[in-house]
Amino acid sequence: MHLHIIATGKCRHKPLLELEAEYTKRLPKHWQYQVTELPEAATPQAEAKHQLAAFNKLAKPTVLIALDETGQHLTSPQFAQKLESFQQQGTKSLAILIGGANGLHASIRQQAQLVLAFGKLTFPHQLVRVLVAEQLYRAHTLLTGHPYHRA
Repeated sequence: MHLHIIATGKCRHKPLLELEAEYTKRLPKHWQYQVTELPEAATPQAEAKHQLAAFNKLAKPTVLIALDETGQHLTSPQFAQKLESFQQQGTKSLAILIGGANGLHASIRQQAQLVLAFGKLTFPHQLVRVLVAEQLYRAHTLLTGHPYHRA
């Protein structure tokens, strides 16, 4: 599966980039992980134009998961089950969209097949990239019976 991370804003913090890389290198080879960093804009509407343009460049069909504070709260096993469900439906490409400081525009949430929240707290987008990478790795370990996830 191709995993496209569309992130608004650049991550310049070396320790966060190293931690993201640590989790992505643990992913199976057939889960190809790619990050596209987009410029931040003054409004969510302006950012949505860049986000949708990046999403529309991806091969179709691509499932869009938008990360937003208004999204569903899933456990890690439930997230893994969602990924497995997408794979069983023949999904070969998945885009996870991380908004900037202004949040996501409604048009992004409407287009997404899944709107997901990582809790009720607000996190910096650079840290969310690490959380996404870790949760993708955790999902893989859950789906393959690896002992990384302990319930």
